[in-house]
Amino acid sequence: MAPPGEKMFRIMISTDNHLGHEERHIVRGEDSFRAFEEVLDISSSHGSDILLLGGDLFHDNKPSRECMVKTMNLFRKYCCGSRECMVDPVDVTAMGNPAYPDEEQIVNYQDPNVNISLPVFIIHGNHDDPCGPGQHSALDILSSCRLLNYFGKQANVNAITIKPILLHKGDVKIAIYGLGNIKDERLAKLFQDRNVQWEIPPDSSEYFNILVVHQNRPLREGKNSFPVEKIPSHIQFVVWGHEHECQVEYSREGNYDVNILQPGSTTITSLVAGEAALKHCFCLDIKFNPESQDHKFRCKEVKLNNVRPFMYSELTLEGNCGATEADVREYLEREVEDLLERAKREHPNPAPGMEKPLVRVKVEHTGFHIPAPQRFGEAFGQGQTAENWRVANPDDILKGWKRQKARQQVGQKNPAAAEEEEEEEEILEAPEIEKLVMDELASASDKGHKLQVLSRSDLSDAVFKFVQKEESKAIQNMVDKTLKEVETSFMQDIGGDGALGKQVDKPDDFNKLVMEKLSERQKEKDKVAEQLPKENVP
Repeated sequence: MAPPGEKMFRIMISTDNHLGHEERHIVRGEDSFRAFEEVLDISSSHGSDILLLGGDLFHDNKPSRECMVKTMNLFRKYCCGSRECMVDPVDVTAMGNPAYPDEEQIVNYQDPNVNISLPVFIIHGNHDDPCGPGQHSALDILSSCRLLNYFGKQANVNAITIKPILLHKGDVKIAIYGLGNIKDERLAKLFQDRNVQWEIPPDSSEYFNILVVHQNRPLREGKNSFPVEKIPSHIQFVVWGHEHECQVEYSREGNYDVNILQPGSTTITSLVAGEAALKHCFCLDIKFNPESQDHKFRCKEVKLNNVRPFMYSELTLEGNCGATEADVREYLEREVEDLLERAKREHPNPAPGMEKPLVRVKVEHTGFHIPAPQRFGEAFGQGQTAENWRVANPDDILKGWKRQKARQQVGQKNPAAAEEEEEEEEILEAPEIEKLVMDELASASDKGHKLQVLSRSDLSDAVFKFVQKEESKAIQNMVDKTLKEVETSFMQDIGGDGALGKQVDKPDDFNKLVMEKLSERQKEKDKVAEQLPKENVP
């Protein structure tokens, strides 16, 4: 690919790199780093003006020290150098940490203490989002080291402002709007309450306007998502992170006149059908047309070679194999052998270190018993060393699911005639933490054990942060905050005109009023939580 020259603005695009995923695995440990290094190498060798990343650079919210060192070494190797950066930053106030408004907001290649040849601009995803005291992300560390430019971070998640970074190169003017990941339910509520503001410069028509988001797409059924209809009409191109399936062609959502690119992930994190597509990064070339006084663009995919082959299939046991356990095992092993042969045909020259493919067989086994995944995988790899492994994931080749009877409808005469519905049996996937907590609390409530001080929604959110974000003090902080709120509320009622104190003459009466107030507080908290929409906002 020829260099862009002075009249073309070249942006290399990638999302969901998930550095550190399976970093302790004896086969897959380097997969995420190899793929991301290829993205950096392609960006540098193709003369890209900037590299734009759409979130989830890291897989863990608190990456290991080894992961951070590897990542920083990669940025230093490919992004630091003497090559002159031709991009002029006009307005970069959308960058930086909102918690420190007095910090100097400059792009990293403006810092005289570092030499940057490939500027990287990035938003956070749901894996590397800011959390804890000060609301810091692992990306803030890299930004402080001037290895990348972190933007799209919000100071107030109850009312957000989306502001662009304005960049010029010759006659080409680029405006990049970024929105780091926000919980879909919260974001939907923000749009519903009109608490999302777009800071659009008065000369926005002179710019090629890009939006970078990291949210669920509306195509994902049953999930809240970023509503496409809320994207302003001046946005011409959207980079959509979070969805791991790579879609080579950019598309349009419904009747809305906006081009949406879904780059997908660069490494395989979930063994599902969408991850089986080939992985790419994308080269976006933008030129200014002086005759029509507008910008023209071309987006071209660049295939990634340092990605482990992934073979996926779905099958049904009924009608295809015998009923005995030996018949089932033989049938499934034959399917895996076929996938391994297909991997050799489709990937004859895998990259070094990527020779062992990932294999997933999704099995509908209603009425059958399938082998335990770990025991089944021993035929394709076992032991502490991977020399004799034939696949990269012998422990989780199989994923089973069953059809379940639909619940009997009211008035239905024959329960046995209920239609069957396909319902996946999540035998290998971790449950959603928040849903698990809410289900447990609901079960306890049915047995007469109700929360009296803590809020269900607050407790659920704290457990999620404790487990997923590794915030060790999340639960304690939630308890302390709740007790402070309750104490303040009671002091206000007892103090002043002494409204609460005047209503009681005996300790038992006081305790009764206290329990009533706690019950009222619980209802108010639950009411706020229930106001979050369960479906996409229109």
